[in-house]
Formats: sequence, structure tokens, C-alpha cells
Amino acid sequence: MASELLPPPKLPSTTTMATITTAFSADGTTTTTIITTTSNAITASTTSTATTISSLSGDDLREIFLRLPDLPALVRAGLTCRSWLGAVRSNPAFRRLFRALHPAPPIGFFLDLTGPTNPLFVPLRPSDSDVIAALRRGDFFLTSLPHSFWGWSVTDCHDGYILLWNNLVGNDLSLATLNPMTWAVDILPLPGGIEAGSSNNFGVLGFHLQCSDEKPWLFRVICVCTDQNRVRAAIFSSETRDWVIQPWVDIGENNSLKFRAGSLVDGSVYWPCHGKGRMVRINIRTLDTSVVDLPGQVEVDGYNFKAGETKDGKLCIVYQSGLSLDVWIRSMDGDGAEIWAPQSTHNLSAEIDRITHTGHLHGYIKIVQVRYGYVYLSKTCMTLAGMQHCWFFSLSLETLKLELLHEGKYDGYVHLYVMAFPPSLVADGGSTGHDAEGEAAVLLVDGVVAGGLTDVALGEVAVLLVDGVVAFPLTDVALGASVAVNLVFG
Repeated sequence: MASELLPPPKLPSTTTMATITTAFSADGTTTTTIITTTSNAITASTTSTATTISSLSGDDLREIFLRLPDLPALVRAGLTCRSWLGAVRSNPAFRRLFRALHPAPPIGFFLDLTGPTNPLFVPLRPSDSDVIAALRRGDFFLTSLPHSFWGWSVTDCHDGYILLWNNLVGNDLSLATLNPMTWAVDILPLPGGIEAGSSNNFGVLGFHLQCSDEKPWLFRVICVCTDQNRVRAAIFSSETRDWVIQPWVDIGENNSLKFRAGSLVDGSVYWPCHGKGRMVRINIRTLDTSVVDLPGQVEVDGYNFKAGETKDGKLCIVYQSGLSLDVWIRSMDGDGAEIWAPQSTHNLSAEIDRITHTGHLHGYIKIVQVRYGYVYLSKTCMTLAGMQHCWFFSLSLETLKLELLHEGKYDGYVHLYVMAFPPSLVADGGSTGHDAEGEAAVLLVDGVVAGGLTDVALGEVAVLLVDGVVAFPLTDVALGASVAVNLVFG
């Protein structure tokens, strides 16, 4: 098939013009004929090039992939063909850079419901077709969990995994981890003898889940328990399939640690003491347990306090008093001592009332999580019709912009779900050669099926279809160019 440009208009003899004829062959080769015309002579030259999409090197592909908007878009692009998958799988430095440039926002949350039922998943980006494509193939209805009359309850979400617990047999508590993207389920027993040596008022405070970025098939579960004035941790490793129970650690007076109040931040668990100005820190790497004093104005009461991380990974704390949020960042003073440096104070009253129109209604605020420089919080109140209503927000600590993420007639524990790199995009022992998951990609050129990715030359009017839906035009990709590739999946 050949297309010929219209001849140029007649110009003075001193002007040089060119007529270009381009032909596309079946094997993807582009042949371009350039006829240069002047007033005195016509010189014809023919050059043949064979620049196909397979000519893109791994570095070229990774440079393009860095301009994708988020992880769901990268997953769909990486699973398009073997070479694109290899470009992602073979380079841990690229994955680290992609995580740093595109911190994964929550794609939804799990809501624990009252009664014998499994948690409900609520998507937060229902108009994002990349996210919906990921959710469509995942087990977000939790159907792969063993059936239980009492239903399962979420206790933590981290790095693409969900940690749940339930009474499966008799009164024995069981734990389960589930990766909804891979449908991988692992049933874990509680550590035996964890209450040994306790004095009185023994209780399990909660569980946390820690995963590996570069080995997403491995995880650890941290169980924190307490008695009158001591705490201990037990750690389960999916690699050894065993629990390691740490000794009891005395933290002084009545610790007043509350159920489900802890946070996992950068390898340490932080648990605030109710009614006190301090929190317990358990370093999972060193297994050291210590007490961290909080700023003088902080008095922990329920869910008005959370430890988290800023956008650049620094430890921070967020304290809610009324409708005001105070933020401190862990820093060093001039003598090298750790201090809490005040960062900002933000009054949410006017903005929340503007969004919810509930200034005349009494309600309460929960700080759900603080991650990557965002505070996730909810407001719950009883409407005039006697219905409980909840609004779920995010607040950027950098811009102080409050955004409504979801609202509905529910209450309960909210657990944010953040997508992680799936195992298929992370090499195991350097392997990069296995088949891409999903259906084969097809290319359309001017509405005609042209074949696989290696059969189409750059610069053609081509559209890439993945799973039967339009992905992006290949004319947006150029060798060596720094361009933004916009993936649009239906």
C-alpha cells in the first residue's frame, strides 16, 4: 500500500522542494523515496529503513514507562508482550525509581461490616479504567477465603496483601493473608503460648503485615499483645513458616494500649497509649521496644492520633482535636537529639461543612491512616432521618487540599488497599523469560489487523489493542524521544 503526497506548487527556481512517497510492506519495513526538485535538475534518492517497535531497547522502554501515570497502567503495559515485560522485570532500579516517582494511591478500601459477613470492598477510583481493569481480574469479593459462618474481619492491608482473622474451628482464632491480585491465600494459626508469662489483663492488641517490594511473594505478620504494664511481639515469616515470640518488655505504668490503634511505618510498629502523651515503638528489624514521648499538647483519645510518613518518607504524627489537625515531623535538633518539629495546623471545619453540608449535625472524626504525605480520615454523623452517614477524605500535607473520596451510609473500620507490584513484574533470580499474563495484543493499522508488536513500523497510524480494547496509538512513541505515553484502557 502506498500513499503519495500532492506535488508542491511551482516556486522560483532558487527554491528546493521535496516530494516524499512512503510504502509499507507486509513485514513491517518502511520504504521512503525522496525526490528533490530545483529549477535546474531533479535528483532522486531512495533510502530504506527498518525501524520497528521491536527496535526499542530496554532503556528506551523504561524511559517511556516512567511517564505512565501509575502502577495499574504500568502493569497493563508490561503484560502486553514478552519484551515489554522483560524491560520491567529485569531492572530493580527502574522499579525503585517508578515507586519513588509514582507513589501508589489507594485504589479502594475494605469496610468491616457488622454481622456474619465478609468485608465490603469500595473502589475509590471508579472512573479510572486502568484501576477497574485491575479490579476486574482480582478477588476483591474475597471468594477464595474458606467459608466461615462468622465471616472474616480485616486487620491490616499492606503492599497488595490483606490480613484477616476469624474463628474457623471452634473458638480457635485463625489468620489468613490474601493477595486479591493473584488470588493467593495463606491460612496461619496464632502463635502458640503467646500469653505465657503474662500477669493479668492479657490481650491481643492487633496484627500488622509487612511485605517485600522486590520479593512480593514473601511477607511477615507482626502480632502485638499486652498485659498490665508490658508488651511483647510475635513475628511470623512466610519463608520459615514459623512464629518467633519475643520476650515481654516492661514499658512502665499502666500502658492503656487500645485495640487496633497501631500503625506500621518504615519497619516499626507505633502504638499510642490512650490518655497519655507517649507511644510504644517496636522496631521489627532490631526487635527493640522503646517508648517515644509525644508533644505536650497531644492527648491520645480513641482515633484522634496516627503515626505515618511524609511524602519523602520521614516519620510524622497527626493529632486531631475537634476539627483541627496538627502535624509534627520527627527531626534532629542542633545537638543531634530527636525532637518533634511542628509542621502545620489545619482547621477542617469550614471545608468539611462545605462538602458535607452537616454543620448543624453532631459527628466525629477518625484518622484512618497517614501515608506518603496524605492523611486519610472520615467523618461520621447521624442525619435528621436517623441514618448514619460517613464521608471519607484525603488531605495532602503538602498542599493542605482536602478531597472527598467516598461517602455512604456505613460505619466501622476502614482499611485502605494499595496496589503493589505483582510477582509477574518482579524477576525471581534474574529470570525474565516467562510468558506475559493476559491475552495477546493485536495491532490495527488503518482499521486492519496487522499482526504482533514486531510487525508494525514506528510512525504508522496504528492502534494497540490489549484484551480487545484500545490502548494507545503508536504514533505517540518515537525512538529516543522523551514523550508522555497516555494509556487509555476501556
